[in-house]
Amino acid sequence: MDLSNFSYSHIYWIFLLPLIGAGADVVTGWIQASINNNWKSDIMRAGLYRKSGELLIVVLGFVAEQAVPVIGQYKLATWISLYICIMETISVLENLDKAGVGFPKGILKKLGRLKDEMDGDENNDRE
Repeated sequence: MDLSNFSYSHIYWIFLLPLIGAGADVVTGWIQASINNNWKSDIMRAGLYRKSGELLIVVLGFVAEQAVPVIGQYKLATWISLYICIMETISVLENLDKAGVGFPKGILKKLGRLKDEMDGDENNDRE
């Protein structure tokens, strides 16, 4: 699969998909916290700050693309956006698993490893 020419169908997806993913992660995190009765406002606040930072990075990548043509040819904002979408999807699946939605453990284990590799945490062993 060649992703070198990957692009969204419209430019607004660069911003909208990470925003939808972040929203889904917040909602599923809220659901699993409610089900498991483990509300922690400091964790939720930190997650919201992190998501705000991720969306800001997409905006900065887009601005850099527009300002510097060399960066634009590498579709920096598109790749940042895609990375965030993958991370948010994995987080949503983890939240749903914690909420009791059944997923095959092998899939969750592989997704967890992918997330660890993307985060640079290759020493984190998942069961």
